[in-house]
Amino acid sequence: MKKTTGIIIFIACAVFLTEQLFFLICGCALPEQFGDTFMGELKYKYERLEQTEGKRIVFIGGSGTAFGYGCELTENLLKDYQTVNFGMYAGLGIRAVLDLSEDFIRKGDIVIISPEQDPQTLSCYFNGTYMWQAADGAFYMLKGLKRNSLEQMLGTFPGFALEKLNYVIRGRKPESDSVYCRKSFNEYGDIRDEVCLKNVMPEGFDPDHPVKFKKEMIQEEFIYYLNSYAEKIEKKGARIWYRFCPSNRSAVENEESVEVYYRYLQEVLKFPVIGNPHNSIMDEEWFFDTNFHLNSSGKTVNTIQTVKDIKAMLGDPSFVKTDLPEKPGNRNLDSEVKKQIWTKEKSSVYQDQEEIVIPKEITRIQDYSFENCKELKRIIIQQKDPSACMVGQHLLDGTDAQIFVPKEAADRYRLNYSWSIYADRIHGIGP
Repeated sequence: MKKTTGIIIFIACAVFLTEQLFFLICGCALPEQFGDTFMGELKYKYERLEQTEGKRIVFIGGSGTAFGYGCELTENLLKDYQTVNFGMYAGLGIRAVLDLSEDFIRKGDIVIISPEQDPQTLSCYFNGTYMWQAADGAFYMLKGLKRNSLEQMLGTFPGFALEKLNYVIRGRKPESDSVYCRKSFNEYGDIRDEVCLKNVMPEGFDPDHPVKFKKEMIQEEFIYYLNSYAEKIEKKGARIWYRFCPSNRSAVENEESVEVYYRYLQEVLKFPVIGNPHNSIMDEEWFFDTNFHLNSSGKTVNTIQTVKDIKAMLGDPSFVKTDLPEKPGNRNLDSEVKKQIWTKEKSSVYQDQEEIVIPKEITRIQDYSFENCKELKRIIIQQKDPSACMVGQHLLDGTDAQIFVPKEAADRYRLNYSWSIYADRIHGIGP
């Protein structure tokens, strides 16, 4: 009996080790697959931060930072500094980019933390799957992460390895849409001007993502994390400042509340909050596709104001000599635009059916649109371009339905900025 038990334990261990070796080979030994995706940019930001010499201005945040700051313009206006845009993606988490930057911040650097005014970015949230995608072909980056992040990544490694194997077997790498891919970044880590020229949101802002300035928005754990990070880099001789990320005025619930929130940050953060917070609340014409992503003209406006804020902190009275751009064209919210928004009312017509088809003409699907559709099993999206149909974070609240998109667009949906949170429920359909 003991001998049989021993054999069973040996076989079980052998199977387990073989399985782990299989995942390890798929994840680490197979050729890079995610290098051309949006997350594939992180390794280049990491290398620039490591290799750029001299005094630097380092912008850290989510994608609002990637869209919101122009490094070349900053260098032109502040001749003594090189710049690095280390803003990445709220879906990855700010904690990851803070940790990855820590070892490479040096004496004389100025670090500007600028997270979006969103519960996810104002927390210690971390997504292991996105970090694996970012590290694909550059696993040396992982040495910069803290132990708790690495532990979280272990649980997501098998899924990453199998997904990578699937792409290798199919003989093609994951496709990204025209904006959310690595080629949309320039050499500084900014989003390129030509890919975000004007506001493309059908209503001029995203109603499903209201911008709130309340102290409940920022977690106490994240405040502690920021203060700990600040203490470490200040010991190196670097300076760290917090600056409000640009927010779409049309999405702000109560602009008057920003003063109270501003004073709260000044109290709890052990490093300066710079600039007038009202300057970060900008008109909708300056934005691109979310309430935090500026278009190229908006980025210029925000960068010029940021340089003024930096000069004020440095005690530099010199004038910022540059022209402000004109606002891109205003939106035109008419009856046709309203017809392009899928609402709860439209879903109610189909609430007893198993399938709802969303026509390609729909440009936004309202949050909670399907919560009363108890029989719903399939939501079929006819639009092939995920960037042409906006969704919020509560699209599937109240339903167990799966999302079906054109087969050739499935990868683009799974990797899209807004749709990626539903990746495990997105399926390709059609020939």
